[in-house]
Amino acid sequence: MILTKKEKVTGKPDIRVPAFLKEQIVASAKYDRHKDIVNALLEDGKMYTTAQVDDLISGYMKGKVK
Repeated sequence: MILTKKEKVTGKPDIRVPAFLKEQIVASAKYDRHKDIVNALLEDGKMYTTAQVDDLISGYMKGKVK
């Protein structure tokens, strides 16, 4: 975990939020249900916050089937 990613929080000043590598997110218990989706959507070596991962999963789940 690295505290270098900044996100805007409504009603509060910029704060540092934890950012994680794809490998850490895939290995986490929180995303165990969506491990395959997370593994496919995230890029190797890139840092993501949990909010970003949640948004990516949500967008994928709402996508249309072709």
